[in-house]
Amino acid sequence: MLSKPMLNHAMRIGILAMVACLSSAGSLLAKDDDDDDRQQEQERPPQVLQQGFESTDQMLSDIERAERGPKYSAWLVESTRFLNVPHRSFQPDVGDPAFVDLPVNIGIIKAPNGDITLYDSGWKQLAYIFDWNTSCCWYGVRDQMKAIGLDPDRVVRIIIGHGHWDHSGQLSEFPNAVLYVQKEELKQIDFFLDYPVRFNAGHIRAVNTIDPLTGSQVGPPQQACARSPVCGYPPQTVQEILGKVLAGKAKIVDGRHEVAPGMIIHPAFRGHTYGSQLLQVNTARGQLVFGSDTYSSWTGIRDWFVANIQQTDTIQQFLAYEKCYVLTSKQNSFNNCVSAHEPTSYTAAYPITSNWWNIPGGNCSRAAELTLANGERTHVPASPDRTPPASCHSVVPPHAIHP
Repeated sequence: MLSKPMLNHAMRIGILAMVACLSSAGSLLAKDDDDDDRQQEQERPPQVLQQGFESTDQMLSDIERAERGPKYSAWLVESTRFLNVPHRSFQPDVGDPAFVDLPVNIGIIKAPNGDITLYDSGWKQLAYIFDWNTSCCWYGVRDQMKAIGLDPDRVVRIIIGHGHWDHSGQLSEFPNAVLYVQKEELKQIDFFLDYPVRFNAGHIRAVNTIDPLTGSQVGPPQQACARSPVCGYPPQTVQEILGKVLAGKAKIVDGRHEVAPGMIIHPAFRGHTYGSQLLQVNTARGQLVFGSDTYSSWTGIRDWFVANIQQTDTIQQFLAYEKCYVLTSKQNSFNNCVSAHEPTSYTAAYPITSNWWNIPGGNCSRAAELTLANGERTHVPASPDRTPPASCHSVVPPHAIHP
């Protein structure tokens, strides 16, 4: 017969053994939230913010969730075009041809009820286009929409992939539309607008039209701002973004966000800027994923090359590529990844943009019909103008030169 001390000891061993069994079975025991946080921290790739991480299972669930929503129609329009860009400055791993033209694409997404969402809003600062960059073919997005048979007054929201000047420039043209922007993007703008001059004698900064050392107004060619790490937020662009925020016409999101049935924002932090975001859209050709400059190059996504490295962490850009592969895994794969600056846009070489045409009266800017929902008639003209860019002559609209 066991003595009382030995019996107590045996009971303690038995209880510990039972707890161990329950723990290994994953039942009954409450888990500490801190333990969960530490586990998730270990499972996330390095330097990925918690609100920016999405597991494969979560994204596969978002496919099913989006498929329960309506199917949208979608188009691209070309806001403007960078000319003769050294290819390796855009894609370091690709050098043939040596120079390329890069479109600046805006996504137009139409719901069955006629409401329209823009993904990015193109350029507005004409001095940046025609005086300080080698660009052509700018045409206002409202006029582009009218020219291809879409009503700009039906734009209810604008989701910017990031806040740089060539993607957030015409927000005020849609006073009733709600801007969707990541909190991390606003934090980046706030920091870079006050980037300390003492760090680098003023040679790296976001506002590139006023020299902080002399007070004189200069353009990007003198400052080479277009390739510096903190460039991209000139005064007019900041005014466009913060104007929406201050007017109460902005939705500041923090990570993943369901915008509407069949339309989901996915974070892509540091895929191009600190607050970059993707947009998943349910369509008849499967899930489209618009990526702005995180998806600067569609061939980069296809062939796994980085592109347009500015505030980009190359690991984060590749993780954003992987998000597109997952979200499009049921239909068309990477062919449904929509790029902002793909050099082969509006050609058969970029298949989703192959149904393209020159916008009538659009200063040589182009449009492409990506997909149509049931009941939406085509917006491609019966006899589309497909004059090659080299044979189309654009004009420079009158404009004032100012920051």
